[in-house]
Amino acid sequence: MPLVIFVDDSETALASTRMVTNSMPIEVKQYTEAQVALAEIQAGMTPDLIITDLNMPVMNGLEFLEALRKVPSTSRTPCLMLTTETKAELKEKGKALGLTGWIVKPFNPAQLKQAITRVLRLT
Repeated sequence: MPLVIFVDDSETALASTRMVTNSMPIEVKQYTEAQVALAEIQAGMTPDLIITDLNMPVMNGLEFLEALRKVPSTSRTPCLMLTTETKAELKEKGKALGLTGWIVKPFNPAQLKQAITRVLRLT
């Protein structure tokens, strides 16, 4: 079963993503701090998809993505940004770091489900 991790400092956002993914054939892990998720990945966790918020304390989503790309096991792992931000320059930075896609909050549950399904090639 594919492992999808969500990183967001908002418990409300994590609860929303949990509701969307409950019926999907995936394993989900959620983190409120990017540095904790990064430490687990550096210790050997290998997610199939990473979905992260942009604006978080300590380590933001772009910093997290940059750090992920330095870990051999996640250098090419698909990553989606789930954020309220819509600025073109932020999207460009994400793209330069190998970001797979950008979903704007508040998100449409069907859109998130479709993005996960497409990236993981679920049927």
